[in-house]
Amino acid sequence: MRYLNYVLLVSCMMVTVNTARAAHPIHSQPPVSVGILLFDGVQIIDFTAPYEVFGQAGFGVYTVSVEGESVTTAMGLMVTPDHSFANLPEVDVVLVPGGDINAAAADKQIRQWLQQQAKTAEQILSVCTGSHILASAKLLDGLTATTFHSAIPGLRRNNPAINVIDDARFVDNGKIITSAGLSSGIDAALHLVAKRHGMERAKTIAMHLEYDWRPQDGFVRGLMADRHFPPLAIDWPEHTRLHRKYHFGDQHHWLSRFEGTTGFSRVELTQVVEQYMANLPRWEALPKAGGDKLRWQKQEGQSQIAMTMSLELNGQSLSITLELDIQPDPV
Repeated sequence: MRYLNYVLLVSCMMVTVNTARAAHPIHSQPPVSVGILLFDGVQIIDFTAPYEVFGQAGFGVYTVSVEGESVTTAMGLMVTPDHSFANLPEVDVVLVPGGDINAAAADKQIRQWLQQQAKTAEQILSVCTGSHILASAKLLDGLTATTFHSAIPGLRRNNPAINVIDDARFVDNGKIITSAGLSSGIDAALHLVAKRHGMERAKTIAMHLEYDWRPQDGFVRGLMADRHFPPLAIDWPEHTRLHRKYHFGDQHHWLSRFEGTTGFSRVELTQVVEQYMANLPRWEALPKAGGDKLRWQKQEGQSQIAMTMSLELNGQSLSITLELDIQPDPV
């Protein structure tokens, strides 16, 4: 009976703790305050996932847009910020999410606001393509940064003063932290909590969120096998339309499938592909495999990369499957 009472007591304590932390109203005197920039086209997970982490940490979290006006996210969700630039209280941390960022990166008011925040805030954290907004405000020059995996080449090409890397989930420069795509913002937010309140606190929050946080060896999207795919910017014959059906894999294997329609024969489409690949450096054509699969290979560092393409045509319906395999150098 005594054991049963103990179990009930512990259970009640757990329920009490979890219930007390279920909601996170804005604190009147938070130990740390965070201002989250919102703009039309913002990616939902980029700001809501870190919001949850910061809320669990007891931070005061505010959302802000240029004029305090409602914004429409990349997926159509309408969000009304708490503040405008003019009336946002001074914050310790500024979060810059990504999404459809072209207009935000070109907005002079946003650039000037970020430059001012960089003088007063203790940390600035970007998520996904939010790093491009920081780059437009010249806040990443001379620093190391990362971004959404497919946006890495563009950030590197357009900003030679930034050391852009693709093998980290987030990069901490001290004052400015940049994270890779989407869910990587959770890792960066937990890292910031750890900097301020200790690793134990951050790990406790990750456990409460049921998030498999691995600060040292977590998943890095930029290291997946599809980084070795050629650009495949093929000039398909007129009236050929394709959309991606699926695209997944790991560091050693990748599978992509495209479906659509065409008015051309399999032979004509094959010729277009073969001519395109012949003009790409380092890719070597191999003899066709079973079912007339097209094959190529190339050497990349210590790895041998093989790519196979299958073209399936049924009337005007076209399916293209790409398979990539990476093997260590056999020599």
